[in-house]
Amino acid sequence: MIVAMGFGTAQVRPGTDRVELGPGEELTVGLGATATDPAELDGAAGFVWTNYNAPDPRQFRAEPMTPVEPEDQHQAAWRVTLPPAQRGTYVATAFVELGGVRHWAPDHGAPRPHDLGNRLVFRVRDPEVASLYVRQVPIDKANARSDSTDISTIDDMLRPDGGFYTLDKLAADGVGCVWLQVPYRLDLWDGLAAVDDAGSDYASTDWFAIDPELSEQARAVPAWDLDRQRTVANDAMRRLVHRAHELGMKVLFEIAPNHVGHNFVFRDHFPDGDVRRRDYSQVAVDDGQLGQVRQRLEGPVDESIKNYAEWMLPQMYAGRFPDGHYNPFGAADVRETYSPDWYGTWPDVKHLNHGGHPGERIWHARTQQNARVLAYIGRAMAWAATDLGADGFRIDHALGMPYEFFEQTLPWVEMKVREARGPGASLLIVPEDHDRKDYSARVGDVIQSKGYEQLLDAFTHQNVEGIFSWVGNPFLTEEFTGTGNHDEVRGAEFFAGDLLAYGNAVITMHLLGGPMTMLAGDEYAESQKLRFKARGGIPTLWQFRQNTLPGANTQLAFWIARGGLLRTRHPALRGTRRARLQWREVARPDRLLAFSRSGDDPTAVPLLCFSNLDRQDWLTGTAELGEQARAWLDREPDAHIQVRDLLGLDPERLLWRRPEPAKTLLETGLGVGLQPYQIQVLELLRVS
Repeated sequence: MIVAMGFGTAQVRPGTDRVELGPGEELTVGLGATATDPAELDGAAGFVWTNYNAPDPRQFRAEPMTPVEPEDQHQAAWRVTLPPAQRGTYVATAFVELGGVRHWAPDHGAPRPHDLGNRLVFRVRDPEVASLYVRQVPIDKANARSDSTDISTIDDMLRPDGGFYTLDKLAADGVGCVWLQVPYRLDLWDGLAAVDDAGSDYASTDWFAIDPELSEQARAVPAWDLDRQRTVANDAMRRLVHRAHELGMKVLFEIAPNHVGHNFVFRDHFPDGDVRRRDYSQVAVDDGQLGQVRQRLEGPVDESIKNYAEWMLPQMYAGRFPDGHYNPFGAADVRETYSPDWYGTWPDVKHLNHGGHPGERIWHARTQQNARVLAYIGRAMAWAATDLGADGFRIDHALGMPYEFFEQTLPWVEMKVREARGPGASLLIVPEDHDRKDYSARVGDVIQSKGYEQLLDAFTHQNVEGIFSWVGNPFLTEEFTGTGNHDEVRGAEFFAGDLLAYGNAVITMHLLGGPMTMLAGDEYAESQKLRFKARGGIPTLWQFRQNTLPGANTQLAFWIARGGLLRTRHPALRGTRRARLQWREVARPDRLLAFSRSGDDPTAVPLLCFSNLDRQDWLTGTAELGEQARAWLDREPDAHIQVRDLLGLDPERLLWRRPEPAKTLLETGLGVGLQPYQIQVLELLRVS
């Protein structure tokens, strides 16, 4: 009898057990087994069970493994190297076949959270993810007058000039990806507090329609004409996405798949390409349930009610058993649907029946109804990607979603994107997760969470070691650095009005590399938390448009844009390759940050970056050059070297009065001097 098994790979990020695999790299996995008697394993064969590189992520296959000598305590072992990886999310486990019986590795391993015992769940990411610079934009507020009842539009973001917050402006600031805060249709719920006169973007009422209030033309369509409103608003979004792509920017749609708003207008996407309203044939679990829906559609209730999913097919929504626990079979009647009730109660939305309930730590889809709801969510997301052109999704409240959403639904959506755009296409997946990060990091490209606040806190306290500790933590490499999110404190508030210290932190984060996100207005040091449920704009954006913003704030935005453009244009600042530089001599090592950055070319000269966190004193020091810079200098030790500051007032100006021989720099290191708050990005140049 088999009593123990082990399955895994050595290809993990150092310090973690997360698979680290890039596109084009092979994956080697191993399997070990132990029985009550070694002889019982005679004739046993090992197999990997996986959807690795499968064109359809729902297709798993058994890959035979080769017997090898055990390298641990197991009595028998097998190993196999799988072909070069393609982008995507994969699951792999293994089994031993003995006497025609499969003995599965997860059944014979130590239990692990999130079903990760003897089971690999991992994502092969697009390398460009590490270079993302994202701006979160609430379209309805970006160009609206602050302290008003205005709502701005998609059309405003496409205007050529006039101080508007536009795609062209974002591109000119170096932004490479625009995250559109939930842009789907939103119908106000009558139970909202009076101050929430815009409603929550996270209470969407139609996943196949852009909110008609975001389109000037759609606003002119009568409210009863849902289909015409949808057509016009969707066309406006297509124009926005097209323009973003012309400017070289990706577009991230935000969606809250855990729940929808009250009176959700039901549409569905069919294989013939049509999006149909009131057609429940793909979400009903059987003919009997579909017959009940048809009876309701043909019944005497008001015609407007027949548009709404919670009335026509309440089983799409979560229900409760008599004891109050989550019922995965769903609500039997609209009166049994309920609002999510963890992290507080969200009365403006209803919990969908997708199989997840984090309050009860339920993260597995268990019923056919759960599967139908997950498939429906997948079709809505695939439609947004293939019809509207979205490049990916920020997934609100990912904690609420079951494992199957990440391991099957989203890979299916990515499959549909590849069918539409070609085999090299991928989907940008950004889960918002504060509690289940170790799992989300395995299935997403980058996590949006509050970890960046620790980094801002380190900058606030001028804590060099804290900064390096955060960016060097192997568990945080999938997490955004940044300055804020729609429902969090603004990053500028960490610095008590010191715009120079805030700017130093933001630009230094640019230079440290890795995915980064900012909320619209953060570049101007907006202090007001986004009032995302209320009408009206963002104060600093409105002031900028009216030319009334203080000069210090516009200067801040100018320099943040300089940092953003530098990070997106200079090859050495792509990705996350960085190395801390040591000091030979320095008066305040606790205040002077020093590191090098290099891109994909290990033979190129890296950039040498210095940031003075002190707010009063000029600081000087002599820094080691780092291995890559030393290797570059050592190739031509007799060459003469000059240096320029790419973040200086004149980035083309040579800083030294005369060139220095490379061998001198190798002997002496690099001397620097920085004013309070100053940042330098030094590029070494060989001169004749």
